[in-house]
Amino acid sequence: MIRTHTFNSIKYKVEFTDRIDGVTDCNEPFENPEMLILLGNDFRAFHSALHETLEASGFCNTCLHDAEGEPRTWDAARFLWRWLDEK
Repeated sequence: MIRTHTFNSIKYKVEFTDRIDGVTDCNEPFENPEMLILLGNDFRAFHSALHETLEASGFCNTCLHDAEGEPRTWDAARFLWRWLDEK
């Protein structure tokens, strides 16, 4: 299981949870940043990994969330999930 990953030269500690969809430290300065993603191999876990990866990669908050704070990444996750399912 992945324990760390580097995004844009910043090494993140990766942890897994079964209680929330995910959280990523993405405010500078970066001191031991962490990424928390949903445990599993279903669609919700896939979306969690995709969304948190984009946050760690530096995508802006308004790009990833609507005015109510809801993720805008569900459509991208559905597309990629369907594409992977066809492989």
